Amino acid sequence: MIFALAALLIVALVLASTGCSTTDEAGGDADGSSELTGALYATTMGDVCASTATRLEQLPSPPDDISRADWAGEVSRALLAEAAAFDAIRVGDSRRDDHASFVENTEEQAAQWLLLSEVLVAEAADEQALDLTTTEIRELTLGRNDLATEMSLDGCTDRESS
Repeated sequence: MIFALAALLIVALVLASTGCSTTDEAGGDADGSSELTGALYATTMGDVCASTATRLEQLPSPPDDISRADWAGEVSRALLAEAAAFDAIRVGDSRRDDHASFVENTEEQAAQWLLLSEVLVAEAADEQALDLTTTEIRELTLGRNDLATEMSLDGCTDRESS
């Protein structure tokens, strides 16, 4: 677990430093600004998504290896780290709104997974709260997948809400 967190932190730092260089789709200096452009943006975003997917795949399986509440909490932490890594990426004006929406969606998913964890911890789980939270996670996930498709972020489109 500590190794996964350290690896994610290293990826976030590398991506943040990568965000300080500007290249065009061919990898050359685009305009002298510090924004990622072209294919490098999609690749960088895809790398963050892949890192998070790996982290999520490495989580123990509930309910045998970890409680469902603890698992949901771990999903929340992974998504918060992903959102922070996305937020560290510098984008140009043409992507600013979509990128901000993508970060916000990821943060909202993290918040909903944390809420789910809290609902599951309760002695008598509130079925209505459970249904509302899982529905919200499902809708946020579908919205994120649609946004990733619109933004040509192929590496970020396959997330499931399970």
